[in-house]
Amino acid sequence: MKIPILEREDRKREYGYFSTEQHQAVVDAYLFKGMSFRKIKEKILGLDSDYFRGWRVRSILRYLGIGTEFKGLFRGMTVAQAVDELKQTASVDYEDIIAILSGREIDETKCESDIQSETAIDYRTLKEGRRELIYTTRYERSPILRKRAIQIHGTTCMACEFNFYKFYGARGKDYIEVHHLTPLSTLEEEFEINPATDMAVVCSNCHRMIHRDKNTILSIDELKQIIAQNHFHCRQ
Repeated sequence: MKIPILEREDRKREYGYFSTEQHQAVVDAYLFKGMSFRKIKEKILGLDSDYFRGWRVRSILRYLGIGTEFKGLFRGMTVAQAVDELKQTASVDYEDIIAILSGREIDETKCESDIQSETAIDYRTLKEGRRELIYTTRYERSPILRKRAIQIHGTTCMACEFNFYKFYGARGKDYIEVHHLTPLSTLEEEFEINPATDMAVVCSNCHRMIHRDKNTILSIDELKQIIAQNHFHCRQ
């Protein structure tokens, strides 16, 4: 049996939101039952709010290195059989998964070292400008939904209240960026978007700050709190 390679992401904060038992239940549901992120969110974690979508589940799995290739990988197998398959790979990479399946929590210090391991860089040798052909995943966005979101929410940033038209005049008229409250990259499958509840309008600066750390994407309210706190300190 071919076991996919683990690709860990730095999701420690989100991983820490849940208990060892919840970590184990999520891994079991994904590897053995092949459940979708959304179903695991609702049935295993008990998160009913549409705000969470499936990104909490994704964070748990990605912290462990479990990608989409693992979905339903051990369907029809017992835990003992799955552990045996992992051990037969003769790789230490799967020790954390074996620990989870065996009812033990992982060694987070080891997991972090796997994520953050780096080699020394000689910056004098670095250059820019070389052309490369890159293949990536592009998430389709509907211009109709974007237009509808602006019709509903207007063109004033919902985080800092910046308005391009008021600042730039005619050049900024009708301009604003549209933000998906649940990042499309965290979703496992297509879903129906409601522009009134699933989208927000923000200025370019706020949009950048929301997404600056891909592991801790901010909500509009969280960014507003940061803005308010820093404005308060600036006035002191």
